[in-house]
Amino acid sequence: MKMPATKKERMLMFALIGVVGVVVLGGGIMWGVVPLLDGRRAMQSSLVEIGEKLKKAKRELEYAPAIQREADDAVSQMARIRAENILRPILGSYLVGVSEQIESMARSTGVRIEEIREVGVVNIPAKGKNMSLQAFKSFVVQVSAEASFESIFQFLQKMEDRNPFFCVNEIGISCQPDSPEKQRLTVRMEWPIEPSTEGGKGGGL
Repeated sequence: MKMPATKKERMLMFALIGVVGVVVLGGGIMWGVVPLLDGRRAMQSSLVEIGEKLKKAKRELEYAPAIQREADDAVSQMARIRAENILRPILGSYLVGVSEQIESMARSTGVRIEEIREVGVVNIPAKGKNMSLQAFKSFVVQVSAEASFESIFQFLQKMEDRNPFFCVNEIGISCQPDSPEKQRLTVRMEWPIEPSTEGGKGGGL
C-alpha cells in the first residue's frame, strides 16, 4: 500500500483507519462478546435451576422410605379393619355369625333374647357424591328382647365395643305394667359387609 505524499493526506488516512477499527471493534463486541455474555448468564441461571431441582429430588428421595412406610401401614390397617370388622358369611349366611354375637353379649349382660329376625342387605347411604362406600352394604336384623334399662345399656355398649362399625339404626323401649323392672326392647342392628369379596353370598339374599 502506497502512503499518501502529504502530511494532511496521511493524517486523513490514519483517521479513516481508526474509524474503521472502532466500527469493527464495536461490531465484534455487539455480535460476539454480548451474545457470549448473555449465553453465560443464561447458562448460570440454568445451572442454578438444575441445582434447585437436584436438591428437591434429593429431599424427596430422603423422604421416600418414610412415605412408603406410612403407605404400608395404611394398607395394613385397612386389611386389619376388613378382617376384624367387616361381617363375613358363615355357611353362606350372615345371620349365623350375627346371632352368635347377639346371644353371647345378651348372656353376659342379662338380656333375654326373644327373636332375631333377618331384615336383609341394604345399601349404605352416601353423602353427596362420596362414592368411597360404594363397595360396602349393610346386613340388617331386627332384635326383640327383654331386660332392665341397665342391662340394655350394657348390652348395646358391648356390641359396639366388639365392633366399632356396628350400628343401631332404630330402637324402641317400652315398659311392661306386669313387670316394671323389665323393659321390652326392639332394636334394628346393622353390620357392614363387602359383597364384592363374598362371591355373591349374603344369607340367601
